Amino acid sequence: MKILIVCPSFEILGGVANHYKGLDPYWSSEITYSFQGKRKHIPAFFTLIPDFIRYIFLLLFKSPDVVVVNPSLRKYQLFRDSLYVIIARLFRVDVVTFIHGWDDGVASEIIIHPNYFLWTFGKSLFINVLYSGFRDKLLQAGVKVPVLLSTTKVSNGLLNGFDVNSRTGEVKQLLFLARLEISKGILIVLEAFFKLKRKYPYLKLSVCGTGSALNEAQCYVYNNNLPDVLFHGNVSGELLVKQFKDSDVYLLPTTHGEGMATSVLEAMAFGLPVITRPVGGVCDFFVDGKMGCLLDSLNPDFYVEAVETLINDHCRTRNISLRNHTYAIKHFLASEVAKCFENDIRVYHDK
Repeated sequence: MKILIVCPSFEILGGVANHYKGLDPYWSSEITYSFQGKRKHIPAFFTLIPDFIRYIFLLLFKSPDVVVVNPSLRKYQLFRDSLYVIIARLFRVDVVTFIHGWDDGVASEIIIHPNYFLWTFGKSLFINVLYSGFRDKLLQAGVKVPVLLSTTKVSNGLLNGFDVNSRTGEVKQLLFLARLEISKGILIVLEAFFKLKRKYPYLKLSVCGTGSALNEAQCYVYNNNLPDVLFHGNVSGELLVKQFKDSDVYLLPTTHGEGMATSVLEAMAFGLPVITRPVGGVCDFFVDGKMGCLLDSLNPDFYVEAVETLINDHCRTRNISLRNHTYAIKHFLASEVAKCFENDIRVYHDK
């Protein structure tokens, strides 16, 4: 089968590009990419027309069986990618839609005025989303084609040399790895760590990421004379692996809906118990108490209690580590995600 994937350039950092870059080594079909949007040193505005020309060229000369479009549920992206869908239909090529980003306001508008969405994306073989709540909104808008749940991925190579049996159940270091934004919960993590540090002075906190709340987070640490908080900035490659290996619990008290936070999946793959909130795609698989904790509250005291439970029960913590690693290997590795996506395309294309 020949598949043409419309997505951002692999040279540009971003969730969708990184997703397909990670899946690329594991395709069994003939895959061609039609890159769209900004490139290095070239704004998206100047690539728009050349991108469409190249796309049409690939439709003509590659003769794909299926086109995969990857919009976010935002107005500009939806309109732009709907043109890719219309062109594919003119060439009588089937389309699969994978919606990555989500905006509830736009979803509400689609529910009220669904016609254009249904005429374009609603004619796909199927639509992939990252959270069952997103699927419910599309069904409410009148989408009749199958809406399937998908996931982001964990790169296979990330785990090279990692042995989950090295996890003893001891908790010495906590990890926050996300954009440093108030909405991601960095201040909740710092307040919880401040309280934990009084009782468990050996604890450390590793903070990875940058963002608008970096200065506020650093000021909190300075003003409270809080030791053993290390800010590493953005990490990748071996530095990313080191943070997961050196840490024992992953914290992400995000305050807004995630699609599927890749960092949660990566933390699970490295055998970390996860303490997060029941938002987005995590709700569709996470077993509270068995994989860590899902906390509705934004009160730091609840995060203190959740971490303490893990600190004081090495056996339970180690069992969570083994369970999370096994589950992530089975469901989230890039090789498995690619195989599942290709299989879905084949099944619905052949119907």
